[in-house]
Formats: sequence, C-alpha cells, structure tokens
Amino acid sequence: MTWNRRELLAGLGVGSASLLLAFGCSAPAQQVRRVPIVRDDVRTWLRDAVSRLATVYPQVHALAVTRRRTTAALDIIGRGVARTRRDGVVISIRDKDGVRREYATAELTKAGVNAAWRALAGGKLAAKDLVFPEPPRPGAEPMEIPDHALRNRVGAIMRGDKSGSTRIVYAAALIDIDDVTVWSIAPGMDLEHQSRRVRKRVVRAAWNGSRPSVSEVERGWVGEVDDHHLTEEQVTNASLNAMLLMTPGAFSDGESTVVLEPAVTASIVDAAVRGLFTSSSARRPEVARRLALGAAVAAPALTLVDDPRAPGAYGGFPFDDEGVPAAAITLLDQGKVAGRLASGRARRPGHVGLLAPSSSHLRLVPGIGSRLALYTDGWLLEGKVSATFDPASDRMVVAVARAKEITAGNLSGRVYADVELVGDLGPLLANVSGVAEEAETSVIREEIGGEPMWRSITAPWMRTRGKLRARRRQT
Repeated sequence: MTWNRRELLAGLGVGSASLLLAFGCSAPAQQVRRVPIVRDDVRTWLRDAVSRLATVYPQVHALAVTRRRTTAALDIIGRGVARTRRDGVVISIRDKDGVRREYATAELTKAGVNAAWRALAGGKLAAKDLVFPEPPRPGAEPMEIPDHALRNRVGAIMRGDKSGSTRIVYAAALIDIDDVTVWSIAPGMDLEHQSRRVRKRVVRAAWNGSRPSVSEVERGWVGEVDDHHLTEEQVTNASLNAMLLMTPGAFSDGESTVVLEPAVTASIVDAAVRGLFTSSSARRPEVARRLALGAAVAAPALTLVDDPRAPGAYGGFPFDDEGVPAAAITLLDQGKVAGRLASGRARRPGHVGLLAPSSSHLRLVPGIGSRLALYTDGWLLEGKVSATFDPASDRMVVAVARAKEITAGNLSGRVYADVELVGDLGPLLANVSGVAEEAETSVIREEIGGEPMWRSITAPWMRTRGKLRARRRQT
C-alpha cells in the first residue's frame, strides 16, 4: 500500500493547510488580478466612491486590500513553492437611522469599485466636495523572493537539525509570507499601510508505540524574511521532543500543580480573550455579570495587554479595519478586569471578511525570577495542541503534547503523551501562583471563511493548579 502526502500528513495528525498549499495538495486561492495595482489609482477610486455616497449617508467607509501569499516548504518527500493573490474592496455605509449596510467585491478595479458604490446607492450619485488629508507615503512594496532562494532558505532550516536520529518518520520546514497593502478611506481620513508577515515553522514526527508523536516549533514577525531565524537549538529540540520515550502505563487522572510553557499559556490566553474580552462577547448576560470592569477574575500576578503597535508583532497593525488608529488596551490589570476589545479592534479576516472585534498582539506581563523557580511537585505541560473554552459554562479544555513529572523541583524523567488540563477558567486563573520573567511569542494564522486572521501572543512560563487527565480523543 502506498500513501500520498495528504494521507501521510493526515495519518500523522499534521495536515497543516500551509504545508498542503506549498506542496500543491489543496486548491489554490482565487486569482483575481493579473496586472500590477497602482496605489494612487486605488486611492482615487475609493475617494470617488466615498465622495458620492457621502451626499446621501452620514457615515461612509471604504476599505481595499491586495494580498500576496508565498509559501515554501520542504519535507522528506520533496519541496514546493506556492504563490497566490487575493484582492478585495469593502464599502460600508450607515444611514441616519443607524442601519449599516456594506458591499464587498473581489474586483479591485475602477469598474469594481463603481459597481460597489452604485449597488449601495441604488443608482448614480453626484460627488460631494470633500477634503481628504495628504495621503501617507509608505515605502516600496516588498520584493518577491525567487523560488530558488526560498528553497535554499527552507533547506537551511531543515539542515539545522543536529539530532542525527533515524527515528524521525516525518520532517518538514516551512516559510509562509503574507504581503499585504491596505487602504482605508472615509470623509476626512486617508490611510494606507503595507506589511510583510513572515512565519517559519518546523514539524517533526516519530512513532511512540502505535501512535505518532509530533513536535513543532514556530516563529513569526512583521519585517523581512531574514530578520529572524529558527535556531539550530530550536530545530534540534523539535526532533528530540518528538523522539521522547514515553513512560509505560496509563496516565493517572487527578488535580495537581502544573507549570505551563509559554505556548500552552498563550493558547489559554487566546481562547479566554476571544470568549470573554471582546465587546461582542460582553453582550452575553453570563459574561457581562462575571466580567464587570474592576471585577477580580484572576490572580494579582496577571496583567494582560493587547498592543497592536508592538514592534514587529505578527498580529500588529497601525489601524483597524474601520480606520481607527491602533492603541494598547489593558484587559487585565493585576487580576482585575480593566477593558475590552472594542474601538480600535474591528477586524475582518483577510481585511475582507465579516467585521468583528479581535485581539492583535496579546502580551501577558512577565513576572520575576527564572522558570526553574516555578518547579514544584507536579507536572510540566509542553506542546500546544488546542484550547477550547465555553463562556456559558466557563469550561476550558487544554490539550498538550506532553506532561513531564516534576519531583522536588526537578524533572523525574517520567513523560506522558496526550494529556489534557480541564476545569473552569476562573479557578485556573485564580490559582496562578507564579509567573516567570522568561517569555516567548506564539503566532497564529487562522483561516476564517477561507481568509486569514493574524494574531500573536507573548506569554511567560506560569504555574497554576488544575485537573489533569489522559486526552479524550474524537471518534
């Protein structure tokens, strides 16, 4: 029997959409433009649309985006490079009664923009004499990197593995680049921003008995492709973690002290913020009652800030998809509710999807002292798998790749795969008894309706207490 790459990745549980795209195993994104876009032409089309709609509607906003995605990957079977492009326009209006309507199109041309404003106006409109500010002048668009240069880069990542083991049954390296230019225009507003988001990722898989053990390491930022690298230590550790020999026998369920590595902490923070700390979630009565401003909902050691202007943040941006300038918002201040994601966090997946409040770059403020000082009898949880949270019941389930036993402040050598931390979020955050000064950043490129939403979370090692159990698998 032979397997193709899609079947191999699915069997190992690493069926990443990015890997499938790079190797040509998935349908390419819709191609909507074959000629270059002139920035000032886009600005002229959007200004004209806004000027016409402003004669009828008190609030008008036009958003346009052109996005290129380049994905290069190398695995034990071969290598591939995929390039896709996506353009879009969203024009929104609000009438005198406050009713909002919008029109979205993938046709970023003069004809496409004209069709959008005419659909909203119901016909032709004369242009209103509006004064727009001097437009910004971003730098030159990032240059496309040739295929051979990308292949060399993913090859260098793959060669960074110094473990030298033959037990690895699958290995892959990935570089994923999103080049995005956004225009945001309304009466008295003319904004433009361009960014290059870069992810570098390594995947390693080895067999642990009859089940695969998968380990990943990832890094992401806004900047140039060579601004940061996955180090040899990080790549080698991914292989070593995949090859860890697991302790025989079943994992014993029970409550315990747990130390969370930054990626696991980040998964909890991300799920909690999406479920509780947005203006839309606050409309749920059960959330509003629990999270009134000033309410103590976590340990005093926890302060959480969402800062889209953090330098180089993968999820950062200078203005949201309604044109509101980005600014830091404190969500938790020493364990007390201090704010929610509302104005300045209106985001559209891919800048063209449905508008909703969302985080950008979350930062859990580090504590004092080394992560080793957090070790006490209990378990160290490593390897983010997933985190699910139900705001109605406060129930959270955090799946991790490995649980390592800690005895008398040291790792005992006992390791169990596929463990879950389960329980209510409130007690999990209230029981935090230590936060280390060392922190790491996790990046997320989530597909929502086929469009990407970029987020990042910087989190430290953290100690808390909760119930552990062997992971429940979907049938």
